[in-house]
Amino acid sequence: MHLLITNDDGYRAPGLLALAAAVRMLGLPATIVAPSVPMSGAGQSRRSGVPFEWAWAEPLAGIPAIHLGSTPSACVVFALTAGVVPPVDLALSGVNAGENLGATLGVSGTFGAVAEAAARGIPGVALSREFGGAWTTPETWDWSWVADASAKVLTTLLAARSSWLTANVNLSGTDRGTDPAYTRLSRELYYTDGYDAGTGAIESRIGYRAEHLAPDDDITAFAEQRRTSITLTAPVGFRNATPHRQGTREPTVPGSGRTGSTI
Repeated sequence: MHLLITNDDGYRAPGLLALAAAVRMLGLPATIVAPSVPMSGAGQSRRSGVPFEWAWAEPLAGIPAIHLGSTPSACVVFALTAGVVPPVDLALSGVNAGENLGATLGVSGTFGAVAEAAARGIPGVALSREFGGAWTTPETWDWSWVADASAKVLTTLLAARSSWLTANVNLSGTDRGTDPAYTRLSRELYYTDGYDAGTGAIESRIGYRAEHLAPDDDITAFAEQRRTSITLTAPVGFRNATPHRQGTREPTVPGSGRTGSTI
């Protein structure tokens, strides 16, 4: 099994190094293809017919790495079609600096990469971690626990790989992947986005309404209960996407009527 690793924070991001380290812990072969610069909020976007440059970079945790001047979704398309990367069996994206939860998950470039792989029949896991400080300086956060927490969650998911197509994982610094909750994607906005005349940009702030949450929402588990949340979608025709483990909830599957997204 060969893994593709990408992200939306750019190939120099600490979260990408943490995910590469987690894959090395699992002993699985992989190739990194990540954006040359941060691409947060890119969703599943990419532009056909627009050239971009790519180049080999220094390996991360011993894993060969490529950076290219486009979005996470474009990184996936490149990896699957350029003939440079070995055939990919599983896509990993992250670890994002900051959680991706709730009704705007589709904005997330971290999840967008996984959605691109899934559209081509390749399962994928998007991993994000809780905010650890100022969002503008994630390199100053404590990342020492993230590789181990990622490896724990990936071990569980890989053991039941045939039962899910995508997984959106938000790592809590409280349980550090040891007590994950299998959740549904909330209909509630986790981030309250709006135009800021002072900065001239759309700014994101955490601002969910707790009274609008369902007990099995990803926001409930992560923000209210301080647990790692895992939201799965199942392959078409598969009835239960939850790894067989006592005490887990059955997650949303396509067509269930519950939708959502994040940053």
